[in-house]
Amino acid sequence: MDDLLREFLTESSESLDTVDNQLVQFEQDPNNAKILDNIFRLVHTIKGTCGFLGLPRLEALAHAGETLMGKFRDGMPVKAEAVT
Repeated sequence: MDDLLREFLTESSESLDTVDNQLVQFEQDPNNAKILDNIFRLVHTIKGTCGFLGLPRLEALAHAGETLMGKFRDGMPVKAEAVT
C-alpha cells in the first residue's frame, strides 16, 4: 500500500473517531457552534484529501456529510435522525 494512502487511512480513522464522539455531543447540545465547526472541518479535510487521492466515492460521501453540517450551520433544526 502506498505510504500516502496509508497515512490518509490512519488520519481519517482518527478523525472519524473524533467526528463520531462529537456527533453525540452535538446531538445533546445542538447550539454548540464550536462542536459543529470542528465536525465540519474534519469532514471537509477528509473530502479534500479524497479528491486529491482520486477516491471519488469516498469524496462524494464526505461531501454529503459536509453538506448536512452546512445545513445545520445555516439553521436547519437538529434532529436525532439527521445526526445519527
